[in-house]
Amino acid sequence: MLKMMLKTIVNFGLYSTLVRFFWGLKTTYLRRSKRYFQIEVHITEHCNLKCRGCSHFSPLADEVILAPESFEHDCARLAKITTKLVTIKLLGGEPLLHPQLAGFFEIARKYFKTTVIQLTTNGILLSRQPDSFWTACHKYKIYVEISDYPVNIDVKAISAKCKKYRVCVGYTVSKENGMNKMAMDLEGAQDPEINFALCGLGYSGGCVTLRDGKIYVCPTAGHIQFFNKYFNKDLRITEKDYIDIYKIKNKNEILDFLHKPFPFCRYCKPSASLNGLSWEVSRKKVSEWT
Repeated sequence: MLKMMLKTIVNFGLYSTLVRFFWGLKTTYLRRSKRYFQIEVHITEHCNLKCRGCSHFSPLADEVILAPESFEHDCARLAKITTKLVTIKLLGGEPLLHPQLAGFFEIARKYFKTTVIQLTTNGILLSRQPDSFWTACHKYKIYVEISDYPVNIDVKAISAKCKKYRVCVGYTVSKENGMNKMAMDLEGAQDPEINFALCGLGYSGGCVTLRDGKIYVCPTAGHIQFFNKYFNKDLRITEKDYIDIYKIKNKNEILDFLHKPFPFCRYCKPSASLNGLSWEVSRKKVSEWT
């Protein structure tokens, strides 16, 4: 973490680093309190990087983009349930591939006035964004987080834009030798309760996924359809694996759901998962996820 903070200071200045640091403290505290949660939303499914073993299955996904109207429909409904979200993360896939990206900033800020809104990108296309993108980031208070993969990005151009438009840009944890393999059991023979406790995503609320009006505890469950389609598998999602925001009355129903094991947990295999892998481009082999 210290390494990433120093890198952010060097490349994007002290302002970005301090904002990122204090936002990080706030969001960590709120998530651990178990009274708040954050959401991740795929605005694109495909990616221009295609990392090996991607837990969002972007290398396997079709070129699908989220309609702003669908996003607004879900935001409007979610805001009726609660406006006390920790963070809204707009990602993918690679979100900079979306031709209407700035519209998502406006929609998210319209319904969530004080929530941290974060755009997570691999940064490859960031230096090519028009001035209107940077203007929108400043206007709607968007934090731009770059996943620090070992790829070439135009840091000098990005730094100039973020300083000119007063946009907070920073790095997330380095991925060069920090890639993880979240192994799955295709037979679904694992113990959901044990897996849920070992995983910790529900307890931390770190990767809660909103997709088509449904909230999933983790991105694996939320986007498994792409794995199933590409490899002709049938890792099943049931109505007990998500909570429908159009069928609930309050935030507590979401919180209760997020902190309990769910049936899809049986497909995870923590004992076979690996950490500290070097980054590689996906070869689209099923062994990357099993």
